[in-house]
Amino acid sequence: MKKISNILSLIIAALTVMLGCESTTLDVVESPNALNPSQASVDFFLNQIQLMTAQIHSGEEGRAENGLSQFGMEPVRIQHGFGPTYRESYDPSDFDRVWDNVYARALIDIRTMNPLAEEAGQFTHIAIGQILEAYIMMSMVDFFGDVPYSEAAMGGEGILNPTVDSGASIYQAADQLLVDAIANLNKDETSLPSDDLFYNANEDQWKKVANTMRLKLYLQTRLASAEGFGASVSTSRINELIAGNQLILDPADDFFFQWGTNNASPDSRHPYFDANYDGAGPSSDFYTCNYYMNLMANQYGEPDPRIRYYFYRQQEDFSGADVVTKECVTEISLPAWWDPSEPYCLVPATNGLSGYWGRNHLDDDGIPPDDAFRTLHGTYPVGGPFDDNSFRNVSGSGAVNEGLVGAGISPILMSSYTYFMLAEASLTLNTTGSARDYLETGIRQSIGTVMDFGASLAEGTGFVPTSTAVDNHIAEILAAYDAGNDTDKLRIIVEQYFIALWCNGIEAYNTYRRTGQPDNLTPAFTTNDPGPFLRSMWYSQTAADSNTNITQKSAPSTPVFWDTNLDGFVD
Repeated sequence: MKKISNILSLIIAALTVMLGCESTTLDVVESPNALNPSQASVDFFLNQIQLMTAQIHSGEEGRAENGLSQFGMEPVRIQHGFGPTYRESYDPSDFDRVWDNVYARALIDIRTMNPLAEEAGQFTHIAIGQILEAYIMMSMVDFFGDVPYSEAAMGGEGILNPTVDSGASIYQAADQLLVDAIANLNKDETSLPSDDLFYNANEDQWKKVANTMRLKLYLQTRLASAEGFGASVSTSRINELIAGNQLILDPADDFFFQWGTNNASPDSRHPYFDANYDGAGPSSDFYTCNYYMNLMANQYGEPDPRIRYYFYRQQEDFSGADVVTKECVTEISLPAWWDPSEPYCLVPATNGLSGYWGRNHLDDDGIPPDDAFRTLHGTYPVGGPFDDNSFRNVSGSGAVNEGLVGAGISPILMSSYTYFMLAEASLTLNTTGSARDYLETGIRQSIGTVMDFGASLAEGTGFVPTSTAVDNHIAEILAAYDAGNDTDKLRIIVEQYFIALWCNGIEAYNTYRRTGQPDNLTPAFTTNDPGPFLRSMWYSQTAADSNTNITQKSAPSTPVFWDTNLDGFVD
């Protein structure tokens, strides 16, 4: 009884305390590890949005093939794609990470940041978000066609299965975003971004990015039949942009993401550096396509001045390589279906440079232990070593201190790209300016940018291209241009654009489908018909499985809205 009495006394005392606190509000502080959006920093949101843009472009550590650039380089013979048919080149699940980064990360962060920035009067933050959103969504249309947008990243409003919007409507929305971004950049803001990873809050440079993206948009849609697009609209808009003189025309305004050198927690290095030099296994199965290396090594009288900056050769003497792979060394006769003008395995040393070991388009043979022979990504743009004829085996795990130690860049919109786009527009739409002059400036600016990027590594090697060598190389290209018809001229413009686009497969993939150039690409290696070209990519497997408004394509050959070329135009 005594114990019961004591328990009752404790209960009564507790009730008395609770009743006495009836009118008191308990000040409960939310966990700092679970901040709600109103407590978040607008600068942190912007930082994450910029990083997501770089990862959507170039991939992530350990996920080197999950950036759009990799998916774009492989079909156009810059990087090697395994195939053996276009339909089998990729699985829908290969695109899950890209879709996740776009819809579950970048767009949600933009949607969450904007009202906070609007309330605080931080209009430059909003403008940068608008520019990056336009770029991301244009890229999604370019690769996948019709995709969710108007209802995307709006789960808070109960839209769990966003509808698919037409590619043309998304392009129209992207153009409006860019126009609105320029208007926001012209407003007075309460504070500029404190951690702008691209331009350190330089509003004038962001305006040039927005205008150059509009140039890209209207060049991309010059063949489109959708309302608001087409040749006449593109001609008018591009001439307006040229007259406005607010494009990325100088390397000082180049739009790229700078990666770091940290190799853990987090790994901030360029994803391709990680894959080539510090990845698991032999270079993570990276091969550069022999077509592309041959284009740079042997097309003209001397190798392209950028070749030692782009590629690192690990071997010069392959006399013993037949122990590893007989196909690449001891093949005596070419298959009947193979074009004898193209390199079968090793790029021929026509101009004196030997040792370029890659793969041919859609060759899906097994991977031999050839990691010591493969030509790797070099200094530009991934931050690897400069090719100084040292021929060292540096691929695979452990080679973490090579070159610039991974401090490469993701080249998104460089000044040279602007000039190549203007050259195409001048030739095909008769827009303002000389296509030949634009071509020359584009080549010069690309070479200059690459040489400047790798200057610290190339100095003292004896292999820095002289100004005379650069001038002679450009003169040879221009002589071929002058001697050609319009088809030849367009081919030369696009070939040189492709070379400048090393590690930017987004623009290469778009340009090939738009122009059909270069029209002399290496054929598919497979002896069977590779099937229709990848006019677009599969929808993400996760998206098709989870969103009732997305129906997976029957084949990845459906053209996107701006690609109105006939079937078989590209292969």
